[in-house]
Amino acid sequence: MTKRWLLLLLTACLLTGAYGQNRSVNLPKNIPLPDVLKKAKKQKKFVLLDFGSPRCSPCLFIKNHIFTIDSIADFINERFVSVDYTEGPEKKRLSKIYGVYTEPVLLICDAQGKLMHRMEGKCTPGEMMSRLRQGLDVKNNLIAQDAKYANGNREAEFLISYIETLHIAGLRAQRDSVLRNIFSPTFDMETLKTPEYWNVFLRYNESPVSREGCYVFSHREEFYKLFGEKVVNGKIDNMFNGKLRTYTYGQTPPIESKEYRDILTCLQNTDYPKSTEWLIYLMPAQYKFKDWMSMVKAIDHALDFNIPKGKAKETYMIMMSRQICWYSDCHEALTYALKWIDRVLETTADPSKIQSEREQIIQKMNELKQ
Repeated sequence: MTKRWLLLLLTACLLTGAYGQNRSVNLPKNIPLPDVLKKAKKQKKFVLLDFGSPRCSPCLFIKNHIFTIDSIADFINERFVSVDYTEGPEKKRLSKIYGVYTEPVLLICDAQGKLMHRMEGKCTPGEMMSRLRQGLDVKNNLIAQDAKYANGNREAEFLISYIETLHIAGLRAQRDSVLRNIFSPTFDMETLKTPEYWNVFLRYNESPVSREGCYVFSHREEFYKLFGEKVVNGKIDNMFNGKLRTYTYGQTPPIESKEYRDILTCLQNTDYPKSTEWLIYLMPAQYKFKDWMSMVKAIDHALDFNIPKGKAKETYMIMMSRQICWYSDCHEALTYALKWIDRVLETTADPSKIQSEREQIIQKMNELKQ
């Protein structure tokens, strides 16, 4: 009998855990902001503006999996008048006023509509609660930290906190400006070996040829001992891969960028294992928008020397053919792109995915003939 009652109790607990979350954020859609502010003043609450769309998966995640947690729903409903802006003229108007150009973005405002805090992107329940609490902290929210920075606060502890706030807000230009302030020309690079500053570098630095990026790259053996080879190499790979995508798919000539030229020089003078893998993308990029035939011949040389192999070779030919198809009006260069796609079609297990690439190249070649 005792075992039976224990089993029933356990089942009840499990069911409560599974179905006990039954409250959600009160989130009406697309209400004019003056009406929202009027309600907030009357109820003596703050305002939470949610910018998203029904087609945005991170937006839906927040609404369906974060705003439906009882503790979060209760916290928001008790303190905020909330509105979901998904479409229409009011969303467009407010997006311009508050500088919202992506989604999801959550804004905390006071009852007069003055911005207090900004949060961008998907997050965990714990992160959401932490961000909401920071937004209500008038001494530590985005606007408060903006004021401290403008008034000359350059203490290391504050700058590290501020850069995280800007990162959460999605204010990348401001974040990078503060990052440059932290890693200034007078910054002692040995300090990068402390966990505090290493974590700032690890989380925010995106350029492998920034002063601190170069230091980590050239002293990586020392950083391996401190933080582990996997972590250090992972950061190095992420930095170079990010720039590789920028210069592979970018719409301006890479050779005009000093950063590109510095990256090229760095990789040509290192024995880092992945340098050759990156160079076969970056070397041809020096001719992009300048000399398409030199670019395709550089790509062909990499293929002739069998530098990328197997699946990597297929990916290389597809990515390079796309660039030529998207950006070049040189008919002869397009014949190279077609040749690479035909080579992929000979080896790929699923030619149907590649056939459309071939058709786009042929269509562009025909358009150039007309």
